[in-house]
Amino acid sequence: MEQMIVTIKNGSVEIEIEGARGARCVELTQAIEKLIGKVDKKYYKKGFYCNTENKQNIYLNLCEGKTNL
Repeated sequence: MEQMIVTIKNGSVEIEIEGARGARCVELTQAIEKLIGKVDKKYYKKGFYCNTENKQNIYLNLCEGKTNL
């Protein structure tokens, strides 16, 4: 289950997303970021780096070009 936790402290807003994988957390926060304005910092949890399909492409940049593994 996806959950957004918004904390406002000393004029600073912190948004934390639980239960979202991959770039879904970015989608969930876009609307509130537009309302807030400038974003000072972003930190991504391990779930952001997880591919939602559990499929990964790895490319090695070799002298001859890219090799798909």
